[in-house]
Amino acid sequence: MQQIPKQPPGLRADAFNLHKSVGLVLLALMLIRLGWRLLHPPPPLTGLPAWQEKLAAATHRLLYVVLFVQPITGYLGSVFSGYPVKWFGMTLPAWGWASVPIKDAMSTIHLVNSFVLLALVLLHLAGALRHALARDGYVRRMFPS
Repeated sequence: MQQIPKQPPGLRADAFNLHKSVGLVLLALMLIRLGWRLLHPPPPLTGLPAWQEKLAAATHRLLYVVLFVQPITGYLGSVFSGYPVKWFGMTLPAWGWASVPIKDAMSTIHLVNSFVLLALVLLHLAGALRHALARDGYVRRMFPS
């Protein structure tokens, strides 16, 4: 989005506002997902080497962390940018102030976290593909019983 020219006005702002809107929706979905997971814990992993169980547990926990950090840092970066935060065209109440150091810190965390998220998603997909090819039943665990 940084490559979108600032002129003519509107196109760049529209892209950022859509990005922010989707991020806030994902934050809401993550809250719902966390509530679901707390009420419905997954069945225990059995039959895997201990290192695979630990890696799977760590990957899932880290995915939850980064999937919360990403929209929160994006939102906070927007709040402290001095520009209004819009959610699908509706301006949200402004509660922050323009602060370049806070905005820059949130932007840096948002950027670094995006690479961590990408790495975790690739690791998760690699594990799922490995279990799908092994036909060991672990992929079925992802679906409702």
